[in-house]
Amino acid sequence: MDVFDADVDYFDDAADDDATAFPTIKTAGQDLDKTTVAAIVAKYGNSSATAWLEFERYRIWQAEPGQVPESSFLPIQGYMIRKKWVFAWGNPLVSDRKALDSTAKAFTEWVRSQGLVPVWCCIDGDLEKSMAKLGWSTVDCIYEDVLHPEHVIQMTSAGNKGKEGQHAVKDLKKNLRRAEKAGVTIQEATGKWNDNMRQQVNDGIERWKKSRAGPQIASTTFVAFTDEPHRRYWLAYHENKIVGILILTPTGKLSYLIKNCASFPDAPRGTSETLIHHGLEVVQKEGRAAGQEIPVSFGITASDGVKPVSNLSGWKIMSLSKVYHSVSMGAGLFRRADFRSKFDSEHQPMYVAYTDGFGVDTIRSLLKVLKK
Repeated sequence: MDVFDADVDYFDDAADDDATAFPTIKTAGQDLDKTTVAAIVAKYGNSSATAWLEFERYRIWQAEPGQVPESSFLPIQGYMIRKKWVFAWGNPLVSDRKALDSTAKAFTEWVRSQGLVPVWCCIDGDLEKSMAKLGWSTVDCIYEDVLHPEHVIQMTSAGNKGKEGQHAVKDLKKNLRRAEKAGVTIQEATGKWNDNMRQQVNDGIERWKKSRAGPQIASTTFVAFTDEPHRRYWLAYHENKIVGILILTPTGKLSYLIKNCASFPDAPRGTSETLIHHGLEVVQKEGRAAGQEIPVSFGITASDGVKPVSNLSGWKIMSLSKVYHSVSMGAGLFRRADFRSKFDSEHQPMYVAYTDGFGVDTIRSLLKVLKK
């Protein structure tokens, strides 16, 4: 039985230099063309799947022909690996949700055939049910923050003062006014890049990264021009300098993920909020023109606790909760939730699923692959 200790540094791992930390396995799907993967993610993806395009961090598994007849293409799944653990990230990509069961079964069998142990992170309710049927334990400790542009624009409008939702956006409106008074302007840069703009953005991101304190835990690094053909960009300007960037990436036909949003160290307060608000204004208008809402996701956010969902005993949850809270506080994950709450986002539950042996070594391994 694993013993969890809230005082342990779960970011520390004495085996960091051990060759077994990154085992050699028989790959599946590694001959996939990166452009093909990017196109599948853009058309069938979810917020977690957009991380797979960082091919130096993620590997791609693909089902064998005939394994998943319910999908019109061979399903793919992105994952990270450390020691004996394979961390599948997000739902597999399939053409039909009816294919989830057989895809999950095929991927799990492949992982175990390598002598490794699968852990499935950031899965939705449909896949959680599939994993529970297979006997996996599942917990609710994360959620997806989804913005509804129409709702946000209405709440921040001048005519909505004192009405429903103001408790959630009071600070947002204050920061929007701050940025406006400072003279911050926003321009879409999609397809309009020049060398000077790219250099300013890359320099700003480097300065932003250096200003961050403490361990940084994220499913992706911040590389502005990954999968550029599928992404949309807005830049914040102040005194003729680029001081912030917003990047949206498609997660299906009519939905987006805020892949990155950052105000650089010299940006006026409220720059990040202004970038997001402006992007939502554009998406709102496009949704109206299409006759359909276009939701925009912040991605995955840490919940304030761990709740058992399927096949899990009470004592294990108490131990996991202590570790979860310690890690979340140490990595500043709750600060992200505080920022996102300004936009009165919808919380859509997401889950983590695992089998046997989930303990301190698993947590350290997961943190190591997520640490930037």
